[in-house]
Amino acid sequence: MNDFWLPHLAFTLLAFLLLAPIGRHRPLQALKLCICLLLSLVPVQGISLALHLRTYIGDLSVASLVLLGWATLSRFGAPPAGARDRLASLALFASLAVLLYPAALGLSYADPYQLGFEPRPMLLVLGLLCAVLIVQRSWLGALALVLATLAFALRLGASENYWDYLIDPYLALYSLGALLIAGGRWLLIRLSTRTRNLA
Repeated sequence: MNDFWLPHLAFTLLAFLLLAPIGRHRPLQALKLCICLLLSLVPVQGISLALHLRTYIGDLSVASLVLLGWATLSRFGAPPAGARDRLASLALFASLAVLLYPAALGLSYADPYQLGFEPRPMLLVLGLLCAVLIVQRSWLGALALVLATLAFALRLGASENYWDYLIDPYLALYSLGALLIAGGRWLLIRLSTRTRNLA
């Protein structure tokens, strides 16, 4: 069962968000979501389309699924994440990526991935971070942390490592890229403001 629901949920949400700009009425959006779910079950050469996609991209983290789910709900009228909430969430996942992936690529002697098998210290640190996010009303990042931790505790995914529930390469690249773009925009605004003041 663990190998079943995550790939199908990932396929359904990704396919829906690709099709979401086509038609904006809620009944049509609901129909597209159902069609995407059915498409994920279509067998091709003995395995479903969702599992075919999984062979190419691997499993998405629960945190990625939370972000995709939030984006999906916004297509049905749920309020999108605010700029501050989104920035805090991106900073959180970018920090996790910077902590994990350089070591995974052999650029560090530390092995943070090993901590994910017995993650009590990580749970404490991320619990404190989650509390900070809640105090700051950064609901998106807090929800992603809570659901990723809950999924790990219940072993809802195939992996037994906490990191695999928290982050994946696609979320890492997206977070780092979005932060770089946001930083570049902020710098351009500051430079243009300074130029106007000097003029």
